[in-house]
Amino acid sequence: MKEMEISVAFDNPKEEVLRILSKFNLVGEKELYDTYYVDPLRNNLKPESDLRLNETFRIRKNKDACFVTYKKQHFEGKLWTYSDEYETEIKDYKIMEHIISMLGLEPLIVVHNKRTIYKYKDYEIVFEEVENLGCLLEVEKLGTDENEAMGVKEELRDFIRSLNLKNVKELNIGKNQYLLSKKLGHNITVFNDTVY
Repeated sequence: MKEMEISVAFDNPKEEVLRILSKFNLVGEKELYDTYYVDPLRNNLKPESDLRLNETFRIRKNKDACFVTYKKQHFEGKLWTYSDEYETEIKDYKIMEHIISMLGLEPLIVVHNKRTIYKYKDYEIVFEEVENLGCLLEVEKLGTDENEAMGVKEELRDFIRSLNLKNVKELNIGKNQYLLSKKLGHNITVFNDTVY
């Protein structure tokens, strides 16, 4: 599956953003724990010197289900365009953790995220409260392919602009990389130059 999305930070209070989003169809709320792993024997899951993760492997846990996910990121220069995402549900989180450990993979970072999810046309709109990062907004266009990547990105930016949020900054890295940079004390470029 192709993942075409944009995540942004903003200066509006949480209550104001949720009020803006209330005009869309509320899907529900989720609390997620995403554990990302590295392989000490291979480089494909390791962060590059700028902490960019070209490939990621994670297990996701929420109160209802668990998933294992592999993603391969695609960039134009340093700008992230889309991801190939392969995800499947698993029955037992603890057993999956044990399998991963037996394969020699090691935890890299855990992202704890509370999400309020909305739907509008073919957009999934997610208000996120990410532990140690704050509030973010993620908008994904469902059912697109890589040939549409840059056009879809601009369409998503136009949609986000229409929300009239304050001081919007587009993330050019994933939440996992953002948290990793804070944990390691690295000063990396978190946001791209897109003007909102």
